[in-house]
Amino acid sequence: MRPGFLVWLFLPLLVTPALAREVKVGIGRSISPYVIPDELRGLEYDVAKEALAVEGHRLVPEFLPLAREVKAFEGGQIDAMLTQRPGGLPDATYSDVYVVYRNYAITLESRNLAINGLADLADKSVLAFQNAALYLGPEFKAVTAANPNYREDPKQQAQPTLLFLDRVDVVVADSKIFNWFANQSEVKAKVDTTQPLRYHPLFPPTEYRVAFRDAGLRDAFNRGLARLRADGQYDRIVARYSSGMVREPAAGSR
Repeated sequence: MRPGFLVWLFLPLLVTPALAREVKVGIGRSISPYVIPDELRGLEYDVAKEALAVEGHRLVPEFLPLAREVKAFEGGQIDAMLTQRPGGLPDATYSDVYVVYRNYAITLESRNLAINGLADLADKSVLAFQNAALYLGPEFKAVTAANPNYREDPKQQAQPTLLFLDRVDVVVADSKIFNWFANQSEVKAKVDTTQPLRYHPLFPPTEYRVAFRDAGLRDAFNRGLARLRADGQYDRIVARYSSGMVREPAAGSR
């Protein structure tokens, strides 16, 4: 075998490590269990980290307020931003969908409340996450603006606490976020979290992508993400942050 052929044969092994890089990723929304900043983990965080790792890259998190995150992206101080939707950043190139949030109107089954549309929230006490009226569309905003018993709270552990205490009729929250906080020891010490729940699917799923400055890095992320899905690692990550939950929505509620 000619020496030149050996060099050509092993060239991919020599080149691949050189292409590996640290990828500075801006993280502006840090909501458990999707991102748990103090522990450098979370459903969304782990998916992004592992998708990059498959391609030999290392995720370096940059936890920033949203305004600073955008400036850092535009100025080239970070390479990517999590939890993005196309169109938000004019100079970005977007990955495939890597995580899906799903908000529900959540009620106690014992109340037997009929909630089939947003209009059914008009006469009920409703507790939602901060800025829900901005995120969940004009109809939701109009209904809640006319409801004196609607309020938002940035502390999402208040949602399961007040719902299980029957202090509010409805909680509007992402199902995984609600269940994560309902499973915290400080909440379980105050209320009976075994009470059955109903998840009313009033809102469509929200798909999120990673915004990249570099198309090649985006393509590498997409390849890694596809590998995670194909070999079952993606589902294992989701299960890691769902096990022990109080209760997830029934299949028909998704």
